Amino acid sequence: MRTIEPCNHVTVRSVYSVVMPHTRTLRVILAIAFVLNLTWANLFAFAPALVERLYGLPLLDGMHAYLALSRAAAFLLLAVIALLALLRPIGFRAMTIVLLVAYFCFFLVDVITLVRGQMTFGALLPEMVAFVLLIVGLVRFIPVGQISEPDKMKTKPVPEISGQ
Repeated sequence: MRTIEPCNHVTVRSVYSVVMPHTRTLRVILAIAFVLNLTWANLFAFAPALVERLYGLPLLDGMHAYLALSRAAAFLLLAVIALLALLRPIGFRAMTIVLLVAYFCFFLVDVITLVRGQMTFGALLPEMVAFVLLIVGLVRFIPVGQISEPDKMKTKPVPEISGQ
């Protein structure tokens, strides 16, 4: 009968570092993204008077109220994506990329709005700063795949074609 000998050189910390790479900073950024998206979704959905004061635009007609609710739905979707990526940052790497692209698109919309002169710079500045900080944080701490070492890489044999 074989016995299993305890391995003294393996610790919980070393197993954790192999199984789950260090993602604490990415998790903090995703938690901030979750809170910001949920806050913006609540503002646009349930506090239109506050949105009017923040942006300096009246939401008097039905079309503007509809657009505010659409933006609230987009922020709610981004909050759910941030929460899922927060729970498994390595497994849901693609969701982190979706957040990155969405924040870039929102930033681009703010720049276009400023260029057209539709809103003041002071009204959009906090939102633009938040988007830039989230983009920089996600780009800096996004998990990337491990690069295999050259000696471990195997070459595939090329099949020979015989001309008969």
